[in-house]
Amino acid sequence: MEKGRLRRIIAGLSRYELTFLERRFIEAADQCLEGDDGLTEEQESILESLYMEKTRWIKKGIIHLAKSPSSNAA
Repeated sequence: MEKGRLRRIIAGLSRYELTFLERRFIEAADQCLEGDDGLTEEQESILESLYMEKTRWIKKGIIHLAKSPSSNAA
């Protein structure tokens, strides 16, 4: 995965509430990106999966909130 996309994922994850371990993993991944080592494919996959999981919960919450007022009116 390109470095720019990984940077956007890390930046995007900073908007969400994260557990202690999630924050630690993201900080470590960010440091690996800064260094010469880079990330393994597994680490990249974990970052992308975490981002997808966080955005999925937010989207579900938004859809639920959008539907709630109309269902309360009935």
